[in-house]
Amino acid sequence: MSDFIDALVDMLPEHSALKKKDNQLRRVLDYTVGAWFDEHDVQDFYEQLFLTSATGKYLDLHGKDYAVYRKTDESDEDYRERIVQEKLEHLTPEYLKSIYGLTLYVFVDDFDASENTLTSDNIYINHNGYMAEAPLDLQRIIKKKFVLKQGDIQWL
Repeated sequence: MSDFIDALVDMLPEHSALKKKDNQLRRVLDYTVGAWFDEHDVQDFYEQLFLTSATGKYLDLHGKDYAVYRKTDESDEDYRERIVQEKLEHLTPEYLKSIYGLTLYVFVDDFDASENTLTSDNIYINHNGYMAEAPLDLQRIIKKKFVLKQGDIQWL
């Protein structure tokens, strides 16, 4: 008999059919799920189930569930914080700066970035959108995460 299933059944109400040792479902659980949990570190498995304690590939799976993908060389703590922040879903210049380190500048028609310095870090939306400089992997993450209209951000 599985220690795990015994502990699980002990938490059920007294009227539960699983309390009976001859219950067919209990037998199936005992020799499958119970046997697996008896052979593995249940505490480690349990910790990986929650965003607040998951690490490594398990944290990546949480990120995938939330459609927030890990950046290259991003630590678990930074990635966890970004998952939480991104699910708040505030697409503002300040948010993009704090989470991604991306500074948005007001886009000005006929502005040539190669001949000038950037125009402004104005936090208010401009009807022409924004421009920003970012590596391709960061651009892909932002485009995948947020619904942006053509021209909302001009990437330099």
